[in-house]
Amino acid sequence: MALNKVGAKAQTAADRAIRERFNISREQVRGSFVFIRAHSTTNAVEAVLRIFGSTKRLGRSLNLIHFVERSVTLAEQRKRVKKGTQKALRFKILRRGGGLKTTDGAFIGNKGRTVFKRTGAARLPIEPVQVIGVSQMFNTRVVADRVRQKILQELDVEVRRAVDLVISRR
Repeated sequence: MALNKVGAKAQTAADRAIRERFNISREQVRGSFVFIRAHSTTNAVEAVLRIFGSTKRLGRSLNLIHFVERSVTLAEQRKRVKKGTQKALRFKILRRGGGLKTTDGAFIGNKGRTVFKRTGAARLPIEPVQVIGVSQMFNTRVVADRVRQKILQELDVEVRRAVDLVISRR
């Protein structure tokens, strides 16, 4: 019981830490987690929290479409028209700091689901523009340390609660 509760709290802590650090939605982060509840194996009891790269596949990276700027103010649009950069895609990966980045020659295709970039001078071939995935976001020092600290903090409390519950039932 204690491992399942600590695992759920670790999943929540990882979700919050990733979303505080990176500009990504809750659905994208939650869809990348698989929590296997504690069960007894031959030698040990274990609970597993697996984190995949993206929500639909086991790959390591996300497409840049998840971080593309969604809306532009009228004043910002006027500035971009004067500079001649209104067609450049802008994206923001980190929630705080980093600012908006620009990709030259990138475009949105695949019915608005993917950012592509041409690999040559011709129309084709093109390749998707990939960036950091959820599993790599979790492996950053800030996020992993925060989750590890939450596990160490809660494990003692939950084990005591589980033992007290079992004792009170007897």
